[in-house]
Amino acid sequence: MRSALASIAALLISVFILLTGSGLQSTLVPLAATGYNFSDLAIGLIGSSYFVGMMIGCFAAPWLIRHAGHIRTFGACTALATGAAILHALVVEPITWNILRCTSGICFAVLYAVIESWLNDKSDNSNRGGVLAFYNVINFGGMAAGQQFLRLYPPAGFQLFSLSALMISLAAMPVALTRSKSPPVPESPQLRLRWLVALSPVGVAGAFTVGLANGAFWTIGPIYANLQGLGAGGAGDFITASILGAVAVLWPAGRLSDHVDRRHVIAACCIVAGAAGIGLAIAPANSPWLLYGLAFLFGAGAMPIYSLSSAHTADHADSSDMVQVSTGLLLIYTVGAVVGPTAAAALVEITVPGALFALTAVAHAGLAALTVYRLTRRAAIPPEDREPFVPVPRTSPAVSELDPRVPLEDEDYDHIDDSGNGTVTPGQHPT
Repeated sequence: MRSALASIAALLISVFILLTGSGLQSTLVPLAATGYNFSDLAIGLIGSSYFVGMMIGCFAAPWLIRHAGHIRTFGACTALATGAAILHALVVEPITWNILRCTSGICFAVLYAVIESWLNDKSDNSNRGGVLAFYNVINFGGMAAGQQFLRLYPPAGFQLFSLSALMISLAAMPVALTRSKSPPVPESPQLRLRWLVALSPVGVAGAFTVGLANGAFWTIGPIYANLQGLGAGGAGDFITASILGAVAVLWPAGRLSDHVDRRHVIAACCIVAGAAGIGLAIAPANSPWLLYGLAFLFGAGAMPIYSLSSAHTADHADSSDMVQVSTGLLLIYTVGAVVGPTAAAALVEITVPGALFALTAVAHAGLAALTVYRLTRRAAIPPEDREPFVPVPRTSPAVSELDPRVPLEDEDYDHIDDSGNGTVTPGQHPT
């Protein structure tokens, strides 16, 4: 395991820097938009545009990598994402910001695909679980670290956008200087919705609910925190508290679900997230520690649901179908994340900021009700027949190959280098 991590150390440094820049930008954009007096609905549409870009990027990534190679694709997307970040400060206009956030979404989806293809190629059955766990830690750590830069400068200015752009551009250096061979090209994602719904209604509903609730939270949550008297730095701490809640609960909840019906754990997480949402909806202003505590509970309840839903769906799927399960749930999550920010913004615009969490509470209550209903319709799978819990990130379809539940092929495959020439590398497997 140590040797595997050493071989991808440069790549993981890139991931951390990239996620720090992305984490800063995801919270900065709604805060800056508020400072520039954008309407709530305009901010919601900007948030939805990012996830539209993510969906486009999931389908575009294999084509781009196939035609340009991993390193050149990574360099081009970091350059474009850097430019998009800077342009936020230069062109302050809602339609332009929609285009820029969509562009950022495309770029980050492609960047995740490149990174995860490399991680897949550098891991095998003996260490994939450990590599994935470490990748999760890097993801959470980078996103949380990015929030702390919000204390340095006012959101409505060029400094923080410049810092975000700087970190995104620096993330290209370890990859550009690597001497490792490029991994195989990831496969294009496929969505078999009817098959996936029949396989696991709770899994599909869980992925959509997480997208809707978390997409709304990441877009409108910073605005809510700022209006509650926390300020820009406090809004970053508010988001960080939710990330810490997810880190604290994700693995224990997953391990528990290996021993009891996962639907019970999903329902319990929904209850925690719903209760935290109600608390946030009615919390008084200028109560920072109460808000941080409720944000922690919200993250603890809401954020593990995606991985639990993935694990529950995997229990009902053949191992040969795991890639399609993972990519299908990711795309359903993205659809929910497109809907969530705009729906929450429209509700907040006609009511109060706390209505964001009323929406998430209703969404989690609906998922809990469906989960309880399904408990009466389908018997639980015996623990010995379940797939082990795996905390799957919501990044790109390529991450599915890091999932230890996905079987590796034993055959040799053409290895594509950055020049587009095929060379046979024994022991490689397709991603």
